[in-house]
Amino acid sequence: MSVAPTTLNREAECSLDLQLDELIADNEEIADIGRHYVERRRKPRLAEPFPARLSGIDSGLAPFYVDCLLDNISSTGLYLRMPKFVDSGSKVRLIVHLLNGSCEGATVALQGCILRSELQADGKHGLAIAIKNHWFL
Repeated sequence: MSVAPTTLNREAECSLDLQLDELIADNEEIADIGRHYVERRRKPRLAEPFPARLSGIDSGLAPFYVDCLLDNISSTGLYLRMPKFVDSGSKVRLIVHLLNGSCEGATVALQGCILRSELQADGKHGLAIAIKNHWFL
């Protein structure tokens, strides 16, 4: 029996939703930071500095591998900062350690696409990445 790709994508997104929702529930103090703003995202974000390794092709067409920390993540996207510029539309791969404490947690492999790359005041580039696929390792 064949399963439609859109069904598989929805099941994978639901699986990642459940994993991240559990982590967000464990970190409720992040939600109440004393500022009030309207969240425009469809999925809630978890603002934790999870360690990650990002790989892809930079704007000079050279392959790169960069260790970094995530600024935030949801089931559909993430944001991080790194020293290299990468063009919008570029495909990237990540290994992210969703740590729960100092060393426990899940590891996930992600495939994504750069939505935007922004030069930051510290000289790093902020990357907004749409998650296209994921696999728990």
